[in-house]
Amino acid sequence: MSQPSILIVGAGPSGLVLALVLLQNGVPVRIIDKERTHRIGSRAAGVMARTQELYAQLGVLSDILAVAGPFGAVATYDFGEIVPKSKAAFLFEHQEPTPDVPYPNTEAVNQTKHEGVLRAHLAKLGCTVELAAELRGLEQSGEGVLATIMHTAEDGTQNEETAAFEWLVGTDGAHSVVRKQLGLSFLGETRKEHLTNLGDIVVEEGLGTDVAHMWFIDGKMILVRPDDVDKKMFSFMCRASSPEKPLTREHFVEDFYRITGRRDVKFGEAAWLSKYTPNIRMVDTMRKGRVFVAGDAAHCHTPAGGQGLNSSVQDAANLGWKLALVHRKLAPASLLDTYAEERMRIIAHMLGLTTALGDRNRANLGKKDFKMKHPDAMRMLGVNYRGSSIVCEEPGPGAAQGEEDDPYMGGVGGRVQAAYRAPDASELEPNGKSTKATKLFEVFSAARHTVLVFGGDAETRAPVVKALQHVSAAGVVHGVLVLGQGKSTPSDASNFAAVLEDRAGHAYKGYGVDAEELAVVVVRPDGVVGVVASDAGGVERYFKKILIAA
Repeated sequence: MSQPSILIVGAGPSGLVLALVLLQNGVPVRIIDKERTHRIGSRAAGVMARTQELYAQLGVLSDILAVAGPFGAVATYDFGEIVPKSKAAFLFEHQEPTPDVPYPNTEAVNQTKHEGVLRAHLAKLGCTVELAAELRGLEQSGEGVLATIMHTAEDGTQNEETAAFEWLVGTDGAHSVVRKQLGLSFLGETRKEHLTNLGDIVVEEGLGTDVAHMWFIDGKMILVRPDDVDKKMFSFMCRASSPEKPLTREHFVEDFYRITGRRDVKFGEAAWLSKYTPNIRMVDTMRKGRVFVAGDAAHCHTPAGGQGLNSSVQDAANLGWKLALVHRKLAPASLLDTYAEERMRIIAHMLGLTTALGDRNRANLGKKDFKMKHPDAMRMLGVNYRGSSIVCEEPGPGAAQGEEDDPYMGGVGGRVQAAYRAPDASELEPNGKSTKATKLFEVFSAARHTVLVFGGDAETRAPVVKALQHVSAAGVVHGVLVLGQGKSTPSDASNFAAVLEDRAGHAYKGYGVDAEELAVVVVRPDGVVGVVASDAGGVERYFKKILIAA
């Protein structure tokens, strides 16, 4: 691998995903973490629908799902009772997959296994995480960033390194050294009164593995959830201990017996233990010069709704493709300003949603028949970038209607819209081109824009083909012709990187386009629709915002 151009500080999910996006774009990276070993523990387990779609584009979803299980129901109990006091309730109502939303349900993935899958995919691209490597300082200029890194050997000896990079990204958590080095504000509140004990512990007997188990008695709460792969390992959340009391296996077991009255439950060893104090904070900007922050380094919040890990991963997806284009000198440096422009609007709204949800749950826990339901918005399928300076929300087909600006609200009507997610479509048939893709999520890529061309004929498509030829020389724009049902191979098929026949009609229906009318949909590398147009003009206007040569 050539000399790394980008240093990523922090090897949690956001850092790993950012590294994966950049490497798939051919950008050499280096990723470091101050820990001496990879972190263990379930931690943020919920992987939302929108994140699964991103993982499908990155080619890692099948491996993630192999270590996942459904985000199960929660059974609640009275003191000392073995039988739940009511039917177990699901945090999310189960939904059946559809051609446009193939992964609608939240999956539970132990974060240890989650990160292991991402690291394995990085290794295939020649990148490994450098452990025991701590960022101690950074200096930046107009040309790059000079990072001071302290390496600690197994015997405790230390070696200081100074290395130059083009860009640096801090994905180093809520206590981010990068954020502090930049002097960014991290405004918000700390809720010390909600101190929570977390951990993973083996349950030898006494608790079923088909549901999570919760007790809320006299204002004290314990939630114990089984791992969906290792059935003896359970994660726990407990708000029982006082702040002064240290968290040990023995203290948790003691609290469990005292609060639940369930001495029939037998525990084994604890895998990890941690005290957690909720913080609700975000930075005032996500970039200063050549240095960025993402994930928990930029925002932290209550665990309600399971948005933290997922928002962090989507930070990485948004920043990654932009950094790649700028690094390759295909896009102006100003494109990087749109990272904070697009993501801070989402994060601010998300903090409000998760705080309100957490407050509601705390206020109602213990009330008769209360069920901790998560709103459908938490699946994140409606997360959008309306108002972004690089999204062409043009009047006509695909334009969002109305004045309401909800960053978590899905598109209006049955037609795909600019600024929203690009839907999937299955049962596609490759038509005379060198592709094996049978669904759109196999066509989309983190390494390029995908321009979907629907309908029309060779004559009406000619201006679009010319526009594609103008912007596709660098290999970062991929034109795909989507033919209607029963359409034969057209004379202009050779002008597209792929031709797919919509055998079942899912693509035309899911995108809300007419088989006889020309429609062009530009899908960004992060799966967001950049423009929906009825002619080549919309395509040209969009890429002028993105590429230098357009």
